[in-house]
Amino acid sequence: MKTKLVVLFFFFGYTDLFSQDTKNPVTAIPMEQVPVEIAAGPVQPTWTSLGDHFKTPTWFRQAKIGVWLHWGPQSIGEDGDWYAKWIYMPKYAWGDYTRVYPHHLKRVGHPSQFGYKDMLPLWKAEKWDPEKLMALYKRAGARYVIAQGMHHDNFDLWNSMYQPWNAVAIGPKRDIVGGWKKAADQQGMKFGIAFHGDYSLFWFQPAFLSDLEGPLKGVPYDGAQHYTGKDNWWKKQGLDLKDLYGIDLKDDVVYPAGFKGDSVAFRMSDPLSHGIPDGNLSKHIDFARWYATKWTNRVVDAIDQFSPDFIYFDGGGSYPFCGWFTGRGYRADATPRVIAHLYNKSMAKNGGRLEAMAFTKGNEDPRAIAVNVESIVPDGIKKDQPWQTESGLGEWFYLKGTFYESSMVIHQMLEAISRDGNYVINIPLTPAGELDPGGEQTLKDMGDWMDMNAEGIYNSSAWKLWGEGTVVMPSGNLGPDQAATPYTSQDFRFTVNNGHLYAWLMAWPSTHVVVIKSLASNAGKINSVEVVGSKSRPRWKQTANGLEITLPANPPCKFAYGLKIAGNIF
Repeated sequence: MKTKLVVLFFFFGYTDLFSQDTKNPVTAIPMEQVPVEIAAGPVQPTWTSLGDHFKTPTWFRQAKIGVWLHWGPQSIGEDGDWYAKWIYMPKYAWGDYTRVYPHHLKRVGHPSQFGYKDMLPLWKAEKWDPEKLMALYKRAGARYVIAQGMHHDNFDLWNSMYQPWNAVAIGPKRDIVGGWKKAADQQGMKFGIAFHGDYSLFWFQPAFLSDLEGPLKGVPYDGAQHYTGKDNWWKKQGLDLKDLYGIDLKDDVVYPAGFKGDSVAFRMSDPLSHGIPDGNLSKHIDFARWYATKWTNRVVDAIDQFSPDFIYFDGGGSYPFCGWFTGRGYRADATPRVIAHLYNKSMAKNGGRLEAMAFTKGNEDPRAIAVNVESIVPDGIKKDQPWQTESGLGEWFYLKGTFYESSMVIHQMLEAISRDGNYVINIPLTPAGELDPGGEQTLKDMGDWMDMNAEGIYNSSAWKLWGEGTVVMPSGNLGPDQAATPYTSQDFRFTVNNGHLYAWLMAWPSTHVVVIKSLASNAGKINSVEVVGSKSRPRWKQTANGLEITLPANPPCKFAYGLKIAGNIF
């Protein structure tokens, strides 16, 4: 029961984002200024100032499709998401993730002897070819990419000035972010960096615990082992475990009223380690200040090194260091500070015009940023704020045996774009840095589809309705359930571009006849109907019941089919 409650708590922020309830439950806590200097300019490190200056760049509206480069050392386990955390949770991980602990034992040993820090040197990225991959992403239709800068594992994927645990010093000994950036520039694609490290303030708390049973019961996992010894490779490199795992925050755990159970089991039962309730300050507030300052320096460093077109924050439930959840009672201007740094640098570079943007999963002023949501779409059209839906094909980090099926990617993309959003897909890379054959085929299929149908996608906007039909793809990362979405020939999604309405037919009818009810004769006069990519002209008639179209004998492509319609319908 506890695990189910935790999952609901973790995901509530995603669904609330579309309603844009920006009330911060702990605004009574003063907003502290992080002591990190940022670029001078008109934008100040406040949400209000960000909102006063932000305007959606034209490139974002035009691009529509992006690729998530969600790749890093956690892929080394080939065991899916949050590997760095689940190896310390033998019984209390979410759902099927209890598989990770025994897999880790079998692969390398017990986490008291071989923890996540010891996995880092095993990640070599030996077959990673960013130029080849970026060409595949461009051909698949993507016009921008999101590169992982740091995940919850607190490991920086560039030559970080402020985090010695990074990919240039450990593991592949390569600048991963820099490699992605160079390849994106060569392809003329917009480039962004994602920062998930705010979670790391408390995310590694299970690494300070121990087994509750078995032969190593009570032996601390490696997060608590700050001992010295001849075999400590990380000591020889001058590394400190605090920079990776943080500190033990057990003093901050809040137990339910009347709790009489095992305190260690309780801590392990919650993957988020029981964040501080609204308004309650952490006993480790000095650590929170230290961590937020370091985090801010790291993000500013990445912005200075790579001049990204946008930055992205995962910020669970709200945004980093907001006073609750990831902030653990500490409210600071870390997030608006780094966004202001990016915006000022962009304006200086572009003659006073802001061409950069930021994505968050929460904010105090919806005018300030674009919204990013994970694997869901709004119930209706959302035009008041730029947004994107991101989705993982399978797990966010590589899982051996990932299920691949191309039609669900096209269909999910149309679900997002028809509601006036952008769509970003992650196809996980292996630890070595390659795509599975299924992943390569998915990108090829996306490219084939876009070659024919791009005219109704790039630079498009929503119509007055997002679609017709009762079938909508279920939320969640792409897998068998999404692939089995029972679309019929009555299901359409709509986009508008260059004076035409594009009605996207989600399933080809066996009768070759479809009816678009929203285009009945009272909707306005139809002048022409084409099937995108087909040389055959369809027969059509507009009646009181809808626009009835008799399609050609053969569909022009796979997955979804564009009907290009002109008329007095806007």
